[in-house]
Amino acid sequence: MFTQLFGHYLLNNHIITAEQLRKALEAKSNTRAKLGALAIDAGYMTAEQVDRVHAEQRRVDKRIGDISVEMGFLTPEQVDELLSKQKTANIVIGQALIDLGYMTNQQFADALAEYKKSASFSDGNETDEELEKEIISVLGLDTLPDQKFYVDYILLLIRNCVRFVGDDFAFGNCVLGGKSHHKWLISQEIMGELAAYTGLGCDEKALTALASRYACEEITEPGEFAEACVGEFLNLQNGLFAVNQSNTVNVELNITPQTAERDVDVEGVAVVLSFSFGDVSIVIRKK
Repeated sequence: MFTQLFGHYLLNNHIITAEQLRKALEAKSNTRAKLGALAIDAGYMTAEQVDRVHAEQRRVDKRIGDISVEMGFLTPEQVDELLSKQKTANIVIGQALIDLGYMTNQQFADALAEYKKSASFSDGNETDEELEKEIISVLGLDTLPDQKFYVDYILLLIRNCVRFVGDDFAFGNCVLGGKSHHKWLISQEIMGELAAYTGLGCDEKALTALASRYACEEITEPGEFAEACVGEFLNLQNGLFAVNQSNTVNVELNITPQTAERDVDVEGVAVVLSFSFGDVSIVIRKK
């Protein structure tokens, strides 16, 4: 969840633009966290020290880790520890931003330090309680009626996006009330004691990309098949949500068939997920 929350922090604080974030998300899958960024994240080196090591590497033919040890910034054990985390590091999004030239090592270090001060967690090992608290804070849901319902739904959808679509997204804007407009809206109603209207809103490009990823096949045009694939993803989300609610609060919920609409305004909470391929809005309205 680090990518989604740190990306939102950078956007919300105007450290990067939405387009820069999108390009970094596109590059993320082919990016590996480098020793310097890992050392900054771990608190072993400052950005200034990392820059000095990089400058030295341009002068001598040695590895970054060896230079860092020779200059007294790291121990051999710390180098081994950091390198073992390269493939699983949470900070790959930061590395992508550095590689693309959108942030310097110092800007990354400053932003990371400020984010860690404000966040409930930063190491990727968050508990459900910590994650719920952070979602409420980031999206401004603290004054929302039926807060628990919305947080449970949004958190499950985020996890399903990571599982079935991809983790190359960050939180965008959140509209807590009023109407939001959507070029394409795939919706479904949850019926029962916790009745709600739910939907996924996007434009043509995001619709086909979301459908392609969920169906695991290339879909190049918006239309009935793309709508059906996104509808199946929403149906999966709502089916799991209904099961979870039955298990945790002992209520029985049913779901209606999915509906596809175009150029529609709808009321409710709307949370934007900014994927590398475009924006997808989660729309929820508790009845």
